[in-house]
Amino acid sequence: MHMYTPSFYGGNGIVGAQIPLGAGLAFAQKYNSSDAMTVALYGDGAAQQGQIFEAYNLAALLKLPIVFCCENNFYSMGTSIERSTSNPLFYQKGVPFSVPGIQVNGQDVLAVRQALLFARQFTQKNGPLILELVTYRYGGHSMSDPGTSYRPREEIQNVRMNRDPLKLLEQQITAAQFATEQELKDIEKSVKKEIDDAVEQAKSDPFPNEQELTTNVCL
Repeated sequence: MHMYTPSFYGGNGIVGAQIPLGAGLAFAQKYNSSDAMTVALYGDGAAQQGQIFEAYNLAALLKLPIVFCCENNFYSMGTSIERSTSNPLFYQKGVPFSVPGIQVNGQDVLAVRQALLFARQFTQKNGPLILELVTYRYGGHSMSDPGTSYRPREEIQNVRMNRDPLKLLEQQITAAQFATEQELKDIEKSVKKEIDDAVEQAKSDPFPNEQELTTNVCL
């Protein structure tokens, strides 16, 4: 939420508030004749916020180069979409504002990549597009959420077994003969060691000097 770069504008403490900000960024891109586009991400829980529909309207009116990317994991913070929206097809919610949408398998890395390549070309020529990524989260929404009080454990296990994005990508890589199963296992083992080494290094490093508290912080 608090990470910013020249092309990444972080998150927002107000649910859905990043979407009108995203529309503002897209307006700046069009105003400055940039060939860039904005991807504004939000979840199925935020999709009912009124400010999102206002952003749809403004983006369509001005034909802004923005992709409204809805990550639909079916439960937002803990409420199923059946109990939170009258239309669970989030890619259709822009229709009253003349914003088209497409639904994509958010568990398929390659499908998401292809959808975003299409979205970039589309928004540059035609204006806003809604991209609904149908995905799932295995754990709770936060540390205080066990993630099992509002959905059956069997459902979580079923997704792990049949729709896991990493397993699917591994299958696609081996089917295309880009790598063998053993090579992928070796990569996973190498990455795990790199992470473990970094954790141990962080634990053993001394605390920074107190003066570092204000480094790169505007006071």
